[in-house]
Amino acid sequence: MPTRTFLALDLDETIRSRLAKMQQQLADADAAVRWTVPSQLHVTMKFLGDVADQGLPEVCRLAAEVAAGVEAFNFSVAEVLRAPAHGQIRMVWIGIVDPSGQMAKLSRLLEEAYAEIGFKAEGRRFQPHMTLGRVKGGRNVAQLCGAIVAAAQTDFGVQSASEIVVYASKLGPHGPMYTPLATCPLG
Repeated sequence: MPTRTFLALDLDETIRSRLAKMQQQLADADAAVRWTVPSQLHVTMKFLGDVADQGLPEVCRLAAEVAAGVEAFNFSVAEVLRAPAHGQIRMVWIGIVDPSGQMAKLSRLLEEAYAEIGFKAEGRRFQPHMTLGRVKGGRNVAQLCGAIVAAAQTDFGVQSASEIVVYASKLGPHGPMYTPLATCPLG
């Protein structure tokens, strides 16, 4: 049976705690939002989709190979955003700032490596972010958008990226459940 798979950078507990507080603050708008469970917040580097069980070892091996070629780096977790920026809001995002350029390099190398073994390349430019919540209806959207504007410039801190994690994702009635398949050190 295929396994829904993605590669991500994890967050430390301090950053997750700050993001959980922001979720609570934004939830006061009482909009119809399915908030991401704080323990599952991450920066997706590459979504692979369904991977056959026999393909998982190669996916993990390739992640380790790519990770070894990129030095560890720090990135800032800052800015509360809505997506899309105009029109009907679908998601609440947290922006990522990586002055080193290492995250973009890692993304590019992952795209190239996985395309070589048959995975579809991402058609759009890499925009690092975290999904804080998904808007599920029109209730109190104006209040939510106002809360996002008020919180826009919040700085959640600096995060160290020292490894990439290959995750299995199982969709359930209360949202996805993530299981790490491999942890691959950077550098």
